[in-house]
Amino acid sequence: MKKIFIYLFLCLLCLSACKEIPVAIPDARINDYALYDETGDFHRLSTYNDSKAIVLFVQGNGCPIVRNALSDFHEIVNDYQSEGFTFFMINSNMQDHRDAIANEVSDFKFEVPVLHDDVQLIADKLDITITAEAIILDPTSRNIIFRGPLNNRLDYETQKTKPTETYLRNALDAILENKAPISKQEVARGCRVTRRNTIEKDTLTFTKDIAPILTNHCVRCHIDGGVAPWSMTDYDKIVGWSAMIEQVMLSKRMPPWKADPTIGSFSNTFGLAEKDRRKLVRWINDGMNYGEGNDPLKALKPQEALIPETTLVPDTTIVLKKEIIPATGLIDYRHQRIKLNLPEGKWLAGVTIVPGNPKVVHHATLASSSKPQLVVDRPERQWIDNLIAVVASGTSKSTIFPNKSGIYIDKDIELILQTHYTTTGRQEEDITKIHLYFHDEKPEKQYYSLGVFSENFEIQPYEKSTPAVAQDKITEDVYVHSIFPHMHFRGKQMKITAQKPDGEIIDLISVPDFDFNWQLVYTYTEPILLPKGTVITAKGIFNNSFQNPLNPDPSKEVTFGYQSSDEMFMGLVNYTIVGE
Repeated sequence: MKKIFIYLFLCLLCLSACKEIPVAIPDARINDYALYDETGDFHRLSTYNDSKAIVLFVQGNGCPIVRNALSDFHEIVNDYQSEGFTFFMINSNMQDHRDAIANEVSDFKFEVPVLHDDVQLIADKLDITITAEAIILDPTSRNIIFRGPLNNRLDYETQKTKPTETYLRNALDAILENKAPISKQEVARGCRVTRRNTIEKDTLTFTKDIAPILTNHCVRCHIDGGVAPWSMTDYDKIVGWSAMIEQVMLSKRMPPWKADPTIGSFSNTFGLAEKDRRKLVRWINDGMNYGEGNDPLKALKPQEALIPETTLVPDTTIVLKKEIIPATGLIDYRHQRIKLNLPEGKWLAGVTIVPGNPKVVHHATLASSSKPQLVVDRPERQWIDNLIAVVASGTSKSTIFPNKSGIYIDKDIELILQTHYTTTGRQEEDITKIHLYFHDEKPEKQYYSLGVFSENFEIQPYEKSTPAVAQDKITEDVYVHSIFPHMHFRGKQMKITAQKPDGEIIDLISVPDFDFNWQLVYTYTEPILLPKGTVITAKGIFNNSFQNPLNPDPSKEVTFGYQSSDEMFMGLVNYTIVGE
């Protein structure tokens, strides 16, 4: 008997030690739809490809059948979520805006996120015409494998106590048994969804409608010498890439402006309005009509397409050492330290970071060795609280400090340039230059940076959702001019808020679809005043799973570190002090 107990104990020990290890799931990432939910969180469906299936329940504000079906739907969610199914609602009503959906969620206590298909791109792909319909998608192809009502309990202006048919439950059970579910679309009851394609009567053309969108939002990278792999040179090139353009429109991978469009007003935005995203997809699906006149992209000269740079003449130009970039692979940050050896201390008015090879320089940051001066009661963090400039693909190379402000640099100061290089398929070289612009006299204000920063996190292997929080309380009234959320490969999302002493909370920025490859400084249209005593909080999530396509190694435990294979969590706030 004793041997039996020992044997059983060893078996249990083995089972606990031999926990199933996740594996990469083949996924072509086609039909990879992406939407914000009612809270502003971002959902790209390929990140749920480890589900048994993805279940969408079509919701519409004010629809009585949806409201009455909620109890049935929530019971199904509670019964099947633990079996590996992922559940969402989806709202494709053109009249329902995000705030109104959030109110409906609160009033009727929804238990799953509502995806907001505000311009009906997903409604077009899934042919959504009625609410209260359930749609089951294959988790890797996102093809429809079932559609129909939850059950037969509800009908127009009437309902039963209990259903006699349980269509969605039957479908989910069939999937668990590796059987094909049977659709029941013909018996769906709900409120009709008015589709935009039934009321859109205009004919979109390349010359009138599409070329201006591409010029304003895409050509900045898709140009000869730009970081994009191909150039938008003419109509024929756009037609040739149209299938790919449609794919990145539906997945919201492009253009890479990652800030939630409902939070903040930024002067350097190149984000694409959803109505323009719909125009592009609709034009492609309607046959790509050329229109009349000359090709606007052919007439576009390179210097007109690139971001306007400062007209200031540099006082000093630094030529950095040559960097050799391999043909392929992940590249850790490269660092170069620069001794200025100035005859005396200077007030810096701005900098321009000029990559010698823009195709390989994805982004770069410039910091100084000077001791930071802070408006917080904590020790300064060198290289974090004294960042000078950031340059990223598709944005201006110049950082000119606002409102006649500047940064003081000692004569013996050391600068450090940190560069993230990307590969092109062949070995490349880069020699970056840095232009420095000095004030002739002391400026009216000093320009500062504050890193709201945390290193208190441990990201476990394969963990999808590791939270991180950083916080600072400011001791002076300040104007915030720009903000820079920063994480590495496992970064998933970050939101930065400011709570004033009176309790008012300001959303400074939300980046719910954080992407290491597209780290931008977001410059406010107007500076934001934060009074003394304001608490700035950054909250975010790391994703160390296979469902994060940027993750270099999900099996690795990750902690704080400066290399891209490590992790960082920082919201950099650039500010001036009021009345200084």
